[in-house]
Amino acid sequence: MPNKEVRNSAGPKARRCRLWPEDPDARRRLRRWGFRILAIADVTIGLSYIVWRYRSSINPEALWFALPLVLTETYSYLSTVVFSFMMWKPPRRVAPPPLDDATVDVFIATYNEPVELVKLTAEAAARMRWENLSVYILDDGARPAMAALAEEIGCGYIVRGEEWAGKARHAKAGNVNNALLQTSGEFILLLDADQIPGPDFIERTIGYFRDPLLAFVQTPQYFYNIQPGDPYGSASPLFYGPILQGMDGWNAGFLCGSNAMLRREALMQLGLTGYVEEMEQRVQNALSGMERDLAHIRPDTTAQRSALASVGQAVTRAHRALKAGEPLDIVTGIVRQAVVLAQADVAQEDLASIVEDLRAMAATGDETAGEAGKIMEDQLSEIAREMVGTAPTGADAVGLSRKAIEDLGLTRADEAIPVSALATISVTEDFATAMRLHAMGWHSVFHPEILAYGLAPEDLGSALVQRLRWAQGTIQVLIHENPLFKKGLSWPQKIQYLSTILSYFSGFFNVVYLVAPVVYLFTGISPVAAWSTEFLLRLLPFLILNRVMFKYVAWGLDTRRGEQFNLALFPIWIQAVLSVVTGAKLQFQVTPKQRQSGNYLKLVWPQLAIVVLTVAGIARGWLSVATGGSLGLDGVVANTFWGGYNISMLLPIIRAATYEPPSEWEARPPDFLFPDRRSTGTAGT
Repeated sequence: MPNKEVRNSAGPKARRCRLWPEDPDARRRLRRWGFRILAIADVTIGLSYIVWRYRSSINPEALWFALPLVLTETYSYLSTVVFSFMMWKPPRRVAPPPLDDATVDVFIATYNEPVELVKLTAEAAARMRWENLSVYILDDGARPAMAALAEEIGCGYIVRGEEWAGKARHAKAGNVNNALLQTSGEFILLLDADQIPGPDFIERTIGYFRDPLLAFVQTPQYFYNIQPGDPYGSASPLFYGPILQGMDGWNAGFLCGSNAMLRREALMQLGLTGYVEEMEQRVQNALSGMERDLAHIRPDTTAQRSALASVGQAVTRAHRALKAGEPLDIVTGIVRQAVVLAQADVAQEDLASIVEDLRAMAATGDETAGEAGKIMEDQLSEIAREMVGTAPTGADAVGLSRKAIEDLGLTRADEAIPVSALATISVTEDFATAMRLHAMGWHSVFHPEILAYGLAPEDLGSALVQRLRWAQGTIQVLIHENPLFKKGLSWPQKIQYLSTILSYFSGFFNVVYLVAPVVYLFTGISPVAAWSTEFLLRLLPFLILNRVMFKYVAWGLDTRRGEQFNLALFPIWIQAVLSVVTGAKLQFQVTPKQRQSGNYLKLVWPQLAIVVLTVAGIARGWLSVATGGSLGLDGVVANTFWGGYNISMLLPIIRAATYEPPSEWEARPPDFLFPDRRSTGTAGT
């Protein structure tokens, strides 16, 4: 923004004072306070509007319509509150001097991407300005052509070994976890196959790790192949700018799967801690399950009653030991030993019963039975011990299932790698891993400088697959590790993670916004008591101030496409929630890196249907006004504007379904890949 000047009239030589300070820190403070004033005003006016809505404007004759709308408005208001909180203190990040002598491993994760694409990334990674650098292609497709490429470039090549046969692979998380155990660099630069790093990536980020508690540095994802007008809403300048900067102010920035530097120590510590926590939970569940099983077992003999009592006492002692923080092998050993001893007691009683039977047979003149009975009686205890097997076998003797004892085992036999650094509970391993790192007390940094250049989806189908995966993975985290109850997270971190997850539930609320004007224009049923002047005077200041605050945060950024897609993707967000909540099996789908041909109108039929219904509703509304029908002019005007806004937000995704890039358009990789090309100051066309 150019500096503005005013003249000071105190003297012939008028002095100039700059209203916009030159010092970056001063500008940052000024912008921060400007935002805070807007946020406080917006939140205050919004609260007044929401309270009035609940107290005075709900239509009691149409609660089925009125309540969903006011709840949707409440969701929007709370989103404004969380956004204001998030943007309260964004830091100013300036790349610190590089950290000398640090060793860096570059992981390029790939599955089925074209070899030529991976080659661009690998060659650029190998040319980065850093002495202690090792580049690895992590090929989850185990392709001979990719192995040949690695040999040609001179970089490492890592695939999964035989230990992965028949085990869960965990997609990209499993690929990276596998590579972590075969490399040794202090720091890891994680790249997707299409994310071409600039030559100074490491130099610009490694210095942050002077903070010994820093786990990762995330940088923006920038796409050099975005087609004119960004038809698929891929640019995300708001997220990879102000939003991540705002989260950074609360030490709650996310990992975004690529273009991130990570500290190996933090990842390995996370893996070990996660292993211990999982084992503790497994032992806790096993002990609780054994308590339930013991309560339902009905012993037949005195020895079984005694055995069950001793095992029950052991389970109680094990619970206490676990709660006291005793080592897990001691905790499980208490129960396993009790089960083995209980089996010995039961076996001894069974043998004693056999001896009595042999004695009875000897009394009838069977000398062989008498001799056998005498031998067994003399060696009863030794024979009982020999009959006792392992703890799982002993479980049978006391009436417990073998699984009850096997669950006490401190192994992860179902996993190829018992200790997994990157989280495997979600198809968005980055989001879950960042949350776990923050819960352990590690720090994060968002460095807002474009240092790598990648590929965005080039067709609507691929873009929707990508968005669906993001949404599903994020919601999976809520199911498995709700951040609200995650120990170690600060309250600001809990709020940031939870609000991000809940943002994908907006699909249900967006449906209400989209169909509300249609319902009124076709039925005349209003969700508010009246489309009055008071309603507009209370609503408009909140909406206008909300837009001003948003534009203030997005200063200089084109966020229109992102706003449109946030509303228009409601079917994807709803599908994501339902698929996770219903327990549908989810698979990691690699986003295609080349344009897929086809017409995708079938993917946007819900949006198209709402547009058609809205247009028809507006026409009917004005026809009613013109013919003296039941619809009032105020209601038709308000819902015409509302419906028109909805149409303007939905049309871009409908156009994207049939979009074809101009014939002269061509994606242009970054200039540093071609030393003989004169830089134009842009990363692509």
